[in-house]
Amino acid sequence: MTYYLYIKQHRITSLKYFGFTTRNPYKYRGSGTRWTNHLYGQGNLVDTLVVYEFQCLELCSEFALRFSELNDIVNDRG
Repeated sequence: MTYYLYIKQHRITSLKYFGFTTRNPYKYRGSGTRWTNHLYGQGNLVDTLVVYEFQCLELCSEFALRFSELNDIVNDRG
């Protein structure tokens, strides 16, 4: 199975979303509560900026945790 981490950005508001999926990351719009509420209010005008692809879920998880810590994603209110 292939695992994807991706970064999406809303074209108008510039809000970014870091997500995970096993689906096509260019078609999958994301499922985070704040993100989907934002899309509902602002429209689905989204670009996929970056896609990281993994064959190993453990490596994907390790990368996601490091990336999240380095970019302080938990505390970023965008």
